[in-house]
Amino acid sequence: MSRATASATRRWRTLVVVGACAVALASCGTPHVVTPHIIGTPSSSIDVPLGSVACTTSGSCIAVGGDASNVAPSSVAEVRHANGTWAVLTVPDTLSQSITSASCWSDGCLVGGAQSSLDSIWNYLQRGESLDVATAPHAGRGVSAIDCFASASCAVVDSTGIVGSSRLAFTSNAASTWSVPTPITWTLGDAVTALSCTDALDCLVAATTSTNQAVLEATHDGGTTWIPRTVPSTWRTLTSLTCEKLNCVALATTSTSSLIARTSAFGRVWRSASLANVANSLACVRLSRCVVAGATSSQEPWLATLKGLRATTLALKYVPSPLIDAACSVKVCAAVAPSTVLSFGP
Repeated sequence: MSRATASATRRWRTLVVVGACAVALASCGTPHVVTPHIIGTPSSSIDVPLGSVACTTSGSCIAVGGDASNVAPSSVAEVRHANGTWAVLTVPDTLSQSITSASCWSDGCLVGGAQSSLDSIWNYLQRGESLDVATAPHAGRGVSAIDCFASASCAVVDSTGIVGSSRLAFTSNAASTWSVPTPITWTLGDAVTALSCTDALDCLVAATTSTNQAVLEATHDGGTTWIPRTVPSTWRTLTSLTCEKLNCVALATTSTSSLIARTSAFGRVWRSASLANVANSLACVRLSRCVVAGATSSQEPWLATLKGLRATTLALKYVPSPLIDAACSVKVCAAVAPSTVLSFGP
């Protein structure tokens, strides 16, 4: 072999080694990237299941549960502080307490449900270590949904006690007082499943009829008048409704699947996409950045991030049962299973 040929051969071998190292970069010193698990924490009570979670915009979250069939204790609550730790919250001493909804603003939250067949509303202030009984709308027979849209300003849909009859009321002082409830006459015979308000005038309310059909109506005058919105006839429920101005996102269900649904016209027109698993709750940092929580077909817990209509599954650890609710703020997201709490970066 000539010197020229030998030199060319050495250069070729050097290039092959360098090329192989470039192709297999991980074996040449680059660390392997591992997707981190989101770790669940056991809840403080084995007697009362968690059912609702909500987060303030300043970074704390509350997880709440009630059991109307339980005599005592019948409620439980925990708070996730801004440093990431969960702690027990003191709850009112009530019997047969149910919890249906929770919603927050910058430094406080309202929790709604029913107690002894009456409206039950609790107030949480971020600096406190307890949930306290707050004023509820007069003569209500159980809270169906709460949505807080500004500091200390929230809307509530409750029942009058007549099957399927609901009302809409507003507070601007963290449930110290409420507006006179306005009947939502079109919900007679229907079960309200979602409420989202952008202010004290503009709201969407969703319900499910006795024939398992989702219905949706809008108000632009605080509930005095309502405008029907058309939704696909295959939708059975519409839940986790969240709106910013005219843009909204929600979960819908059909007889076969869960859907992520979006509108840019305050519910006038919807576009949707099927999800791979059963979705129980949707929460958003912004409407373009959301998380969805639920269960797989084998009843394993499922959590995914959502961008547009595309879901990406997140890895979970120490979460033994399906997730039933989720919440997000600009600083943190949280989710709950009946006996587990978890929080993670949005």
